Amino acid sequence: MTEDIASILEQARILVLQHAPADLLKEAVPFGIVCLLAGIGLSVLGAKLSRFGMTGGFAVLGAYIGVFFARETGFPALVCAPIGAVMIGVIGYQTFKLWVGLVAALVLSSAALGIFGYQRVAPHYDEFEQTATVSVVEAPGSFMLPSPEQQQVYRERSPSQWAKEFWNFVTQKDANVERNGRAVVLAAMVTGLCLGVLAMRWALILSTSLLGTALVTTAIATLLTHSVPRSYEAFQHNPSLIGIGIGAFLVFSLVLQTLLTRKAPEVKAESAAKS
Repeated sequence: MTEDIASILEQARILVLQHAPADLLKEAVPFGIVCLLAGIGLSVLGAKLSRFGMTGGFAVLGAYIGVFFARETGFPALVCAPIGAVMIGVIGYQTFKLWVGLVAALVLSSAALGIFGYQRVAPHYDEFEQTATVSVVEAPGSFMLPSPEQQQVYRERSPSQWAKEFWNFVTQKDANVERNGRAVVLAAMVTGLCLGVLAMRWALILSTSLLGTALVTTAIATLLTHSVPRSYEAFQHNPSLIGIGIGAFLVFSLVLQTLLTRKAPEVKAESAAKS
């Protein structure tokens, strides 16, 4: 099973290299560095600073709206921008719990979809690749390789075409996979929303840890691919090491953020009569 996931990730990497613009590939290393720093920040201080960060983001949005309002109405931008920043910032601060629920719903549904895909979709990858590269002849027990033109068309498929063909193949093999996948995603979204509203601290810790781990994993894979290809290939041949590393980093983030967001124990007032 782990080999199937590694094969899918390698196929995704090849498709990106084949179809991504050359200018975008040149910026892969800076992109990886940004993802690495953002992922570490989220994994360590994401839950602790989330309210401040979200409120600041709403304030910036409010300032932009204020400037736009000033341009449309002729009022001074120096007046409209601060007013918009304060008003939208207050809205973001007061509705923070709702946004936490929405983010938790998105993160949990993505995680649930990933687990569901690992169990129900990934096992079909090898068979899909075999059937995609071999043309079966009507005569039982015989087959023929595709022509050079067919092989060229196969190699030049876009990522969306590959994903569509793979999904069609999976749904033919498992007629209930689409229905069950939707049910899993919907259940995870409702669970995440409830978790964010009823247990905001734990929702923040879980969401930021998962997002941070995903960013760090993406960053390391990007940097290894462009800087140390041999190291990346070594990890590809040992996919279990990838799972252990990702799991260890996720657990580290969960434990660290739990400790950092823990409320300080209340200090009892000393008795006035104490000598």
